[in-house]
This record gives sequence, structure tokens and C-alpha cells, in this order.
Amino acid sequence: MRLWSAEIIKARPLLSSAVFFALGISAAYYWQKTSFLDLLIFILLSGGLFALLAIFFRERKLVFICFLIFLAGFLRMGWQEYKYYSPYSIANYNSAGSLIVQGIIREDLSSLEGNKLILKSLYVENRPVKYGYIQLDKRYLPLPLQNGEVVEIKLNLNEPARALNPGGFSNYDYLKRKGIYSQGYYAGEIQLRGKVRNFFLDTMVDLKYHLLALLDRTGEEPYNELLKALLLGERSGLPEEWEASFTNAGTNHLLSISGLHVGFVVGIFYYFLNLFRLPRGPGNLFLSLLVMIYIILTGFRPSIFRAGLLAVFLLWGQYFQRRGDYLNILGLTALLNFLINPYQLFDIGFQLSYFVLLTLILWRDLMKEKLGLAFSVSAAALLGSSPLTAYYFNILTPIGLITNLWAVPLAGFIVSLALVGLLAGLLHPVFSALIFKLLVYPIKFLVYSNGIMALIPFGHLEVATPPVVILVFCIIIIILLPFLLKKRIIAFNERKRRRRLFALSLICLLFIFFSFFISVLDKDLEISFISVGQGDSIFLRTPGKKALLIDGGGFLGEDASHGEYTVLPYLKYRGIRKLDIVFISHFDADHALGIVDILKNRKVNLLVLPLNYDKNEIAERVLDEARKNNVPVVLAQQGDYFLLDGVILRVLNPVPGFKGSRNDNSLVIKVEYGNFSALLTGDLEAGGESRLLAGGQSLKSTILKLGHHGSNSSSTEAFLYSVAPEEGIISVGRNNYGHPAAEVLSRCASQGIKIWRTDQQGAIRVRTNGLVYTIEGYLK
Repeated sequence: MRLWSAEIIKARPLLSSAVFFALGISAAYYWQKTSFLDLLIFILLSGGLFALLAIFFRERKLVFICFLIFLAGFLRMGWQEYKYYSPYSIANYNSAGSLIVQGIIREDLSSLEGNKLILKSLYVENRPVKYGYIQLDKRYLPLPLQNGEVVEIKLNLNEPARALNPGGFSNYDYLKRKGIYSQGYYAGEIQLRGKVRNFFLDTMVDLKYHLLALLDRTGEEPYNELLKALLLGERSGLPEEWEASFTNAGTNHLLSISGLHVGFVVGIFYYFLNLFRLPRGPGNLFLSLLVMIYIILTGFRPSIFRAGLLAVFLLWGQYFQRRGDYLNILGLTALLNFLINPYQLFDIGFQLSYFVLLTLILWRDLMKEKLGLAFSVSAAALLGSSPLTAYYFNILTPIGLITNLWAVPLAGFIVSLALVGLLAGLLHPVFSALIFKLLVYPIKFLVYSNGIMALIPFGHLEVATPPVVILVFCIIIIILLPFLLKKRIIAFNERKRRRRLFALSLICLLFIFFSFFISVLDKDLEISFISVGQGDSIFLRTPGKKALLIDGGGFLGEDASHGEYTVLPYLKYRGIRKLDIVFISHFDADHALGIVDILKNRKVNLLVLPLNYDKNEIAERVLDEARKNNVPVVLAQQGDYFLLDGVILRVLNPVPGFKGSRNDNSLVIKVEYGNFSALLTGDLEAGGESRLLAGGQSLKSTILKLGHHGSNSSSTEAFLYSVAPEEGIISVGRNNYGHPAAEVLSRCASQGIKIWRTDQQGAIRVRTNGLVYTIEGYLK
């Protein structure tokens, strides 16, 4: 009797091959070893595991084939990783100063209207480069560059920024998946050296530019930007409030070009081909060519590639009267994606596209019996996307169940009519202008109705990032449950089905119970020093789960703050929707600016400011936002304290009546929990430290957050001796001030203080039960 697992593998060999290939990719990705010996050891261990399986299972040949596929995935990913670490990789020149780079410009078809260009480097300082692209920013180049142009340019190359905090965005991972290993910053010299012609690629770039220009000329602002997103995947011009309302209404997938849009495109052309009675063979050839062009025009996204290939296979399967298995075809498209770029496995778009389609295939018929076709499709799509959107975006959108019932058909109508408009515009722009004028009304309805749906209470829910174990558990349940819910004809099988369903339900309940039980038992104090560049932000979680924040970071670029783009994502990751107390140490921008965004986006029970705070512009903005949100404000001074769940926060500074600098008036807080203590000093400098030393207060602490980002004006030898910390934290980023100062690091080293830096270790988390403590950086 053959094994049930063997039956599944044989029934859908392409799907099974994709799964084992993906397992091999994952193993290589997480192994992260580069030596030949490590690689050999891992392959031998994997081979031994598969050999062990072959001993116990009768299908030994099948086990061997599965191992070979697993090994192929491992080696494919290994080759991709080798290219990054190769001596011929552009990554070797990151942080090497100004360099002369020769290369070929490649425009990114996924975002032609964005600010980025890609440079395929050929030589750096006359040394050959084979692997990796450089990302350039159009805004800082002295002249416009076009696809295929050969340039010689002087650049400073940097490694793309990694995520430094939980919940943060890793530009390094995102760009590495696209083969981009460096970001280039123009350093003052550029020369054009000719042009490399690529007829097909140049034609695609010119065609997309022409279509975008047609939408700009004949469409009405800003509704033409929505058409660009729906038709061509260009989102750079979309109003931010539209993106927010589509996200909260559960229809953001309409703005992200995906398999749904391929369905719209193929559907409208299939209708016209039937209308004009074109023979099926030539019609399929035309549609197949159209799909391939559309895949390239939209930037070869994995979801588009998957949907395009699926559409082509189904068209030709119908032509040859062959009924294909959806799951097998899905496996084939995944394999092709992996062979082209194994990093696609870790792409959010890839995961959403494939898992949502898998859920639709498994659940649609089961739900259709109870809910009807339209509602079952919407429900199955929501079920499949929810675990991944919770994990990656900290949001669940149950309102999408209703919104998609009418938003998807309406978007299909808009896309279909807009395609007709684009084609008509190729004959004469006046035709597209007339059609786009008519489309304004359904677009307005789509936008405004999504805005209304986004406002419905509990229509979208912010959630903490679930642990990977829970994510995998949910995915497994979603895949297995339809097989157990499907009723059998034979009574014996029906009884077996019910027993398995009961067992699965029991496992789920136990899993939920133990997850909750572990959370309840956690009685530690946690202090996390969030990496906010050259600034401060400290998050505290008490044993009773009260949430506190000290400072919120400063500017991030010219018109953004770390509060919005660093601290807020961290709080979302942790599932923190309410802050019991927010402290501001002082009103320097690098400490206080981010609090404005925190007050806008989080419920705050109390705002605490230093007694002698500066009444500058940032203070006015913070207090204005506090008034708008009815947040009570108190002023703290030396001698005040806050008691929460056994944790004491003693205010050691400022002193009433002191007229010193803003830094020396910083709020200094000593956190005490059992035998553990942490001294948080803001930007306190030598004068303020001397005053604390003269005050006779106990400064001795387990942890010291060094003042003023490790500046030589702080952390005097006497102060460090009095505090006598075991660990020192420096919150610092790239700066022109020489922080942290070499003298400060030397003073700490001479007193045996271990230094942790947020620019090197990322967010630094301290946990303690009041007796012992642990400390770790986000970057291992």
C-alpha cells in the first residue's frame, strides 16, 4: 500500500517539486555560510536526513528525487548568494570613498516615473565587475540619463540601509532581492561614453513612457494617477490619502499591480477576439504575446509573471482540449520564478500572490456551497491574505470582505474601459480624452466609497506582528482544513475525517492556550533603545504591560521624522496602540520632533516635560498636538517619581530655578526594578553631571544611557565612576560631530563598561526580572 504523502507527490509532481525546491532555497538562505566546508557539511547532513527517510518509507526512489530537487534549490540559492560575496561583486566597493564607475544605465520598468535609476556596473577604477547593480537617484544627477547609455561617473557607494529595529523596513533586503547591491551618490563627475542598443528593451521603455504621457495629456489630475497604478503599476504619483483609504478599506491590492489586473487585461482582449470571430489559434498567439509584453511593461513582478503564465497555460490547454490541474500549473510557475530569481521566495508580493491563489483554489468550492460564488471568492481571498498582511503590515481588514464585492468588478470595468482608451489614443489622443473623461465618474465613486468604507469602525484592525511560528501554524491550518471539512461518501472515511478535524481543533485550542499562558507569565521589565539615527527614543514595558516612551527621535530626511517612519512602525510591530506615559527629555529636534507623530497616531494618557523646558517651535508643535488630542501635560523636576507595577522612575533632573543650557536641563530618569537600575540621561553634559554628583543622590546603576550621543562634553570620568554601570548604551547615527567621541569610548573601556551602539547593533533590548538581566542588539 502506497503512502498518502507519496500519492500527493505523484499526483502533482510540479507542485511538489516547487515545494522541495523552495525548501532548498530556504535552507541555503538561512544557512548563511560561505565556506566550502560548511556547504559540504550541510549537504551531507541533508543527504543523511533524506537517506533516513528512504529507510523508513517504501518509495525510496521518490525520496531520492525529492532530495535532488531540494539540493537543486539549495545550490541555486547558494549561487545567488555567491554573486553577492564574489570578488567581482560591486558590494566590495561599498564605503570605499569616491570611485570612478563605468556602466550601462537601466531604467526600472516597474517604476519609470519614480526617482530611481539602475546602473549595471562594468568597471570600478578600471577593475572588472560582474555582479550586482547600483541604484542612483535621478534628483541628484546633473543631467537626465536614458536606458542603454554608457556612462563614466564618480560615485560614493554605500550598502543599502538594513532594518535596525523590529518592524523596520530593510532596504538592503529589498534591493538585494532585485540584484541591487549598492546605492550610488553622485560625487561631481559624469561623462557619456555612448549607448548600448537593445531593440526589445528600448521599445518596451519607449512604449511605457508613451502610454504614461498619453495618460498625463488626456487624463484628469489626479484621477490619471489611479489609472497609471491600475494599468501600468506606476504608484509614485498617487495621493497618500488615497493609498491610506484603499489600505484601510481592504482594497489596496487593486493599487498593486497583480494577477487580478492580468485577468482584467486578458478578459477584455479575449472578449474582443471573440467579438471579431478571430480563430482560436491565432487569437491565443496574440493573447500570449500580449501577456508577455504586459509582464515586461509592468516590471516583471512575480505576481504578474505567475498570473500571466497561468493565463497562457489555461488558454492553450483549452485550445488543445486538455484540462490542466491548477495546483500543478501553480507549481510550474513558482519553479520558473525560483529559477529566474530564488530571492522571489522571500518577496511579499510573491508570497501574497501564490498563497491567496492557493487559498482560492482550496476554499472556493467549499465556501460557495454556503456563501455563493462572489462572496466565497472575497472570503477566500481575505482568509489567504490575512496572515501575511498581519505579519508584514500589522493590519487586518475584515471590511474588505464587503468592499471587494463591488470594488473589484468596478475596478475591472475601469481597467477595461481605460485599455480601450489607451488603444484608441494610439490612433488619436482625442479618443482617449473622451473615454478618460467618462472614466472620471466611476473613479471618483471608487475613491470616495473606499474612503467611506475605511472609516467604518472595526473595519480595519491594527495588530502586533505575530511570531513566525504562529504565522506558519495559521498557514498550515488554512491549507489542511479544507481537506478535513470536505465531506466523504464512505461512512468509514467520514468518521476518520471527523476524528482528524477534532484532533486539529484540539491542537489549535492548545496552541492558543499556551501562547496566552506564556504571555501572562511574562513579568519582566523591558527597556528598548530604538535606533533613530542621531537621536534618542526609548521604549519601556512594565511587568503589568504598561507602555512608556521617552523621546521620539528627530528628522528623517527633509520632510519626515523618525517618529512616523521608525518609532511608529516599532510600536505597530509590538501591538502598542496606547502609551500610558510619554516623556520628553528636552526640546531638541533629535529628541522631541518624533513625538508630534506619536501624539497624532497613538492614544497617550500623560505627557511629561522637563520643568525648565525651552519654549521653541518644536515645543509649540508638541503642545498644540497634545491639546488637540486632550492629552494632559505635567512638568517634572528633581524629586518627582512615577510608580508603575513595581517599577520606580525617579526624576533626578532638572532642578527648579536652574538657568543653564537646554541640554543640562534634560529630564534625567533613573529606572529601578528590584536590584536592577538604568540611568537615562537625555543630552546631559558635564555641567549637569557635576550638579547631580554634588546633589548627593545615588547614581549607581546597572545600565547607563550615555548623555548626548557619546559626545566628549558628557560622560566625564567622575560621573562614570559614580554611576559604575556594567553596560553603556550610546544612541547615535551617522553624524558630522564625531559622536561617539574616542575619549568617551576610552574612558568607558578604562572602567570596564561594555558599550552598545544603536548605529552598530540596531535597537538594543534589556530585559530583567529585578534580579538578573539580559541585553541584546537587534543586529546579531
